[in-house]
Amino acid sequence: MKAIDRSLPSRRILLALVLITGTLVLAACGSRPATVAELPTVARVMVIPVAPIKKLHTENKGIPLGVLWQSIADRVKGSEFNERMEAVRKDMGPKMTAALVAQLNAQGYQAQALEGVSRPAASPDNIDYGLLPTSEPVLHVYFNEVGMYSARFSTDYVPRVNLSAYLMTAKDGDTVYSETIYYGADASGDSSGSVPANARDRWGSFGELVAQPQEVARSYDDAVTALATRIAKNIRANTAPPR
Repeated sequence: MKAIDRSLPSRRILLALVLITGTLVLAACGSRPATVAELPTVARVMVIPVAPIKKLHTENKGIPLGVLWQSIADRVKGSEFNERMEAVRKDMGPKMTAALVAQLNAQGYQAQALEGVSRPAASPDNIDYGLLPTSEPVLHVYFNEVGMYSARFSTDYVPRVNLSAYLMTAKDGDTVYSETIYYGADASGDSSGSVPANARDRWGSFGELVAQPQEVARSYDDAVTALATRIAKNIRANTAPPR
């Protein structure tokens, strides 16, 4: 009579446990955050000069629906105020460029503004990255919206400065880091993509706003510094230190 191998069930159970354990290990490896060794190494960053936004927008959502005359008057006054802030608008591009270089250097990168960038006048952020005069990683930051905003259930005006940032390798165009960041009016908490405005940058009425153009200009400077700082920290979190 052939002897019965009573070890077979236990062997099958052991094999099943090995397979299950291996699956769990692979799943854990697939879901774990990237280590420093796996992050792309970036030593130098060339900052594409930031172009100023084409137009500032002062918006009041608190005007009751149906009050057409008030809405029109507010838009006219808002346009007039934005025209008074033209010098501020034009300066925001160069100021953001300088702030990005400074904050990236503070994070340990060798950063500088990239000269000789070819860009169409009608659409200055429509850049052909393949033609950039560098082989180093490039940072392209552009404004999406800049202005003052009063929410529907508020009389206060607060800064709104929203932008997008892309860090990519110039050689092959691979994206190392990309994010849209909201400052002030559209911010929701304090996170990688959201930066609350300085608490002092708040005006209780349109009249109060237009009476303090220097303070408004300073609030935009605060936004530029805060956003450049956040971008530099985000890039540091997504790249490995230079070897």
